[in-house]
Formats: sequence, structure tokens, C-alpha cells
Amino acid sequence: MLNKRKFHRNYVFSILILVLSIVFAACSNDNNPVDSNPSGTSKVSGRVTTSDGLSKTLGKNGGAASTQGGGVQGAVVILAQVQADGSLSTVSTQSVTTDVDGKFTVETKLSGVKNLVVVATQSSTTWKAVVSSTVQTGTTVYAPPVNTEATTEAEIFIRLKAAGKTNVVSQSDVQLYVNADVAAQIKGNANAEDQFITCLENEAKTRAQASSNSYFGITSSQTQAIVDARAQAQASFEAALYAAGESQSASETEWNNYQRAIISAYTNAGVKVEAYAKLMGGISSKAFVNSAASMSSNAYMAASKSYYLRLALVLKTATEVKFQEAGASSSQMSTVASAGTSLSASIKNSITFNQMMDAFAQYHSSVVAQLKLTFSAYANAIDTIEAGMNGMGGMKAILNTAVGASVSTDVIVNAYVNFFNSCKTAAQTAMTGASSAQVNSVSEILILVNMN
Repeated sequence: MLNKRKFHRNYVFSILILVLSIVFAACSNDNNPVDSNPSGTSKVSGRVTTSDGLSKTLGKNGGAASTQGGGVQGAVVILAQVQADGSLSTVSTQSVTTDVDGKFTVETKLSGVKNLVVVATQSSTTWKAVVSSTVQTGTTVYAPPVNTEATTEAEIFIRLKAAGKTNVVSQSDVQLYVNADVAAQIKGNANAEDQFITCLENEAKTRAQASSNSYFGITSSQTQAIVDARAQAQASFEAALYAAGESQSASETEWNNYQRAIISAYTNAGVKVEAYAKLMGGISSKAFVNSAASMSSNAYMAASKSYYLRLALVLKTATEVKFQEAGASSSQMSTVASAGTSLSASIKNSITFNQMMDAFAQYHSSVVAQLKLTFSAYANAIDTIEAGMNGMGGMKAILNTAVGASVSTDVIVNAYVNFFNSCKTAAQTAMTGASSAQVNSVSEILILVNMN
């Protein structure tokens, strides 16, 4: 009898441990932007705020946009689905009203659907936000802060849907390129929004064509893995922004984390970080910037600044990786990292296009100086390669002449691939006696600091 009782206690204890381990394991997935709820509906929680949005350039653009704001109490919120013609169909079970902090939770019977739109109305003002997470019965997902920036992003997504272009330009693309400053320039202006959509479309098409080029050789399975990872990063970012509340510093941190997650989407799929930098920092974004030239001067500056600050982060990441692979000393690594940080700070504070170009020129000089220290035996060869790249009629001049103001995907992709190959050939010629790894490190770093 005693043995049976002992066995029973041990059995119950084992079952309890198993249940607790399952519960704790389920709660430990920090990357999951979805919370469980016991109801038979899908829930979306969010917050309506008077802020312009996250100034992802984190610098002033003539005072065009601020990032401070409070919650909107008493706004009526529904959840809608974008139809093929761009109209919105209400899918929430009922409307709800925001509380004193602007927070809300709206429910829907839909499940397994993503990119629903939160619509909040108060008097004559309407805010919108796209919810990237997939709603699932019995779970709660989170909308990004519902503000001016999110409204502009939602309007662009709706227009993309109506034009049948969401298979070309994703919501993640919209999120990367729209910020508070851009939103301030194009919100409510149908022509400006259409111009911006053209920029996004040209960027996406050029990126896709470059990815399939033999120079990069990104496979369809890698591309799908990248698309899936970007979608997950987008959903997690929106949930993180909701959790950040009014903390601008926390929002800035989450924005940088989101950009790093995009980079990781590529590297986890087997694409090297320098290849991503070439795709994003050179080829596809050249198509975007050239297309943006048709916009107003203020909108062009806002869009360019947003792009160049993201480029700064990508260059900093990729350059540090290449220096580490080359065996740079801790002092050299520190100097290169500091140069990247200074680049971002200078772009944040820039109010003109020339100031941003000056910041890249300073970054270029700092990195090349450290490159010559890391490869001291080939310092003269590096000078020779640099002269061939930046001299009159050099490789960079040929690139700029070939691309010009073109928005042709063929022209841009071919010009950049030729530039990359020419730089590699120049390094092979100048660095007599160097190993292939040394030639690769030098050529890749010089390409990175010469792409702006």
C-alpha cells in the first residue's frame, strides 16, 4: 500500500513538472509578437496617439516633424480589411473607444489573416495603421502606434492594394522607407503618395532583378526565407513599438533592432552582409533615390535622409565584419566602429544633401586609413586602387555616368555589377603576392566605402 502511494505521488509530481515545463517553454518565446487569450475571437490591441511618429532619421528636417505626442482618449476604433479595389470592409465584431491613454482592444472573428487596418476616428480626424501580424483565434496581436506616420503608411498600403502591387512592394518595404519626416511631406497628397509608390516599386523591382543576377546568385528558396523573416521582423517591430509607449529612446532602440533583423534575414538565408549592403546600399536604393528626384525638394530630402541613415548602419555593420575577418587589431576595430557611429550622427544632424555627402567622405577617409594600417604591406597598392576608383575617369566616375538619373533596372544593375567586378580586378592587379582572402577583404571594404 505504501509503495502504491509513493508511486502515485511520484507520478503526479512528474506530470506536474511536465506541465510546468511546457508552460514555461511557451512563455519563453520573446520573438513571438502574439499573446494568447481565452476568447473565441482574434484581438488587436493598440494605442492612438497625437505624435507624428518615429523619426527614423532621428534628426531634424527643417522642423517638419516632431515625435512627441499623447494618447487620444475617446476615439472610435474599428478593424477593417482592404479589398481589391482599395475600399475598407469592417471586420471587427463591434467598435470600441480608446481609454484615457489612447489604448484599445478590438476583436474580429477572422483568423489566419494579416495586414488588417486599424481605423480610429475622432470628430473630423481619422488615423489608420496596418497590423502586419497574422490574427489568430484566441490570440492578441499588436498594432504599431496609430499616428500620422502610421496613417500615411496605411494609405500607401491601401493604394498599393488597389493597384495590385502588394506582390511587388511589401508592407515591410513601406515601413522601411516611410518615417515621420517623409509622412509630413506626402500625407494627404495623392500625387505625392503615388510618386512615393513609384519609388518603392522601382526599388523593389531593381532589388529583385539584382538578387537573381549571377553576381549575387540568390536562389528562390533564399528569397522566400528572406521574405518570411522580414515579415516576422515587421510584426515583432510593431509589437515592440506598442510596448515602448511614449519612450522615444526605446522606440529608437527598437527601430535599430528592426533594421538589424532585416540584415539578419539575409545573412541567416546564407547571403553575406556585404552582399546585402551592395543590394540595399548601392543597387536598389539608387533606383529609389533616382525616382525620388521627381518629388518636391523637401520630400526628396526627407526620403534621401531616411535612406542614407539606414545605409550608414548597413555600411557600419558590413565594414566591421570585413575588418574582423581580415584580422584587424582591437584598436583598428574600435576606430572603424567609431567612424560608423560618427557617420550616423552627422547624417542625423544634416539639413542639406551636401552635408550628408560630406559625412560619407569623412567616413571613407577614416576607413581607408585603417585599411592601410590593417594591410600595411599593401598600403601603396591600396592607394593605387583608390586612385583608380576615384580619379578622373575612374571606376566610380564610370559608374555615375552609366547610372546618372536612370530608373531603368537593367541600367542600374549592370552598371553596379560592372563596378564591383572592376574593383575586384583592380585589387587583384595591384596587390601582387597577396592571398585571395586579402584581395577580397580589401576590394570589398573599398567597394563599401565608395557606394554612396
